[in-house]
Amino acid sequence: MLASRRRMISHTAGETENGFLVADVWESPDDLRRFYEERLGAALQRAGVPETQPQVLPVHNHIHGSGSDGGVIVFIEIDGMTAAQYDGMTADMEAHAGDGGAHPAVSHVAVVSDDGLVVVDVWGSEAEFGSFAQSQIAPRAGDSMGQLQPRFARLHKHVPVKAPAQA
Repeated sequence: MLASRRRMISHTAGETENGFLVADVWESPDDLRRFYEERLGAALQRAGVPETQPQVLPVHNHIHGSGSDGGVIVFIEIDGMTAAQYDGMTADMEAHAGDGGAHPAVSHVAVVSDDGLVVVDVWGSEAEFGSFAQSQIAPRAGDSMGQLQPRFARLHKHVPVKAPAQA
């Protein structure tokens, strides 16, 4: 099986207003690089997709939540937020307690970028995310809440290949 051989943890893909978004979680950058070189790059070329290189960012947090029906991808870039600030904000959230199994999203991934943090979640709907944002994020984000500009993409596919390793 390709996924177990290449050590992919999850695959999320969806349609945006500008094209297609793919957000995968791999056990290592080398696993992704090998998969791209051996399979994906050629497949994209055959499909007529313009050549591109995957952007690789380190995963800070990955949760398989309790949500069961994915409908949208929520993509949030949080410029200037550090991993420590994220940890402080999520420390007392019920959704982030333990292994995160109580998180109402289908999945939640927070990665570190050069500019801050990027969050890629799978939710049932924009409304479900909005309710969570108002009840869980807004009380902790305070004045910073206005800086969070979520973008939504229609979910095409989400495959949790295997459970994330515990940090």
